[in-house]
Amino acid sequence: MRGMDKMATQNWHMRYTGHLGLRAPNAPLFQHSAHSTDPVDQIRFIADLGFAGVQDNFLKLRPVAQQRRIGAELARRGLAMGSFTNNPAHWNRPLWNSGDREARALLRRDLDASIAAAQRVDGHIATCVTAIDPDKPRRIQIEHMIENLKQLADRAARAGIALCVEPVAGQWIPGMLIDHIADAIAVVRAVDHPAVRLLFDFGHVQTSDGEVLTRFHECAEFIGAIQVADTPGRTDLGAGELDWYSILKAIRARGWPGLIEIVHMPAECSALGEQKLLERLRIIDDAL
Repeated sequence: MRGMDKMATQNWHMRYTGHLGLRAPNAPLFQHSAHSTDPVDQIRFIADLGFAGVQDNFLKLRPVAQQRRIGAELARRGLAMGSFTNNPAHWNRPLWNSGDREARALLRRDLDASIAAAQRVDGHIATCVTAIDPDKPRRIQIEHMIENLKQLADRAARAGIALCVEPVAGQWIPGMLIDHIADAIAVVRAVDHPAVRLLFDFGHVQTSDGEVLTRFHECAEFIGAIQVADTPGRTDLGAGELDWYSILKAIRARGWPGLIEIVHMPAECSALGEQKLLERLRIIDDAL
């Protein structure tokens, strides 16, 4: 598309990513604009846009051969791998917050699989979420999560992996243990290990806690990954209520060296919607 070609000729002030699959592995950010939904075609399109990398919730569910193709194309195009879900097969089970021997063994296997997948794509950020167990006190579950992260932190650090605790808004995904930023920070503080960090998703934090820019400054020292989506809902930057110029300017002022992971679907599910997403982002980025 002519509009897409114009986008590809320009640089960006921030290191944005496209995603290879947010709600499903075959539903990437640019599913209508790239040649196909195949991850390599998506990477090529994202690289041509001038973005800095990709994010993939479903990396670990992809065949090993496909993971290697992803890693090879990222390396060929000079793109970075952003975050991926540490336990995509059971993200909605009460696992990190369990003290059971079987759960802890599964967590170790999950991390080992994350390390193997990360090595294939040169990835370094695994996202950690867990469902709440309605039959156990919440305080005990948070204590278990802290202990489980402590037990695996050295293992992750040796492999160059950061385990990022993500608070997920209950209005978006009900039933998660960590659904407010204060609880996520409390977990990261208690673990007190450089391999256990905070994933700050501006959309989730705004939905759950509001005052998102204030929250960002309060916990900036703990952040290991940044994700962005406008609110209400999860929509294009510039299509909702948040002041993205001020947000991105604040991130930049903090000296954030990492990626800005775009983790939403376009407001309009079409090639035109994807172009509008980029046009909104261009307006915001040009103002920085």
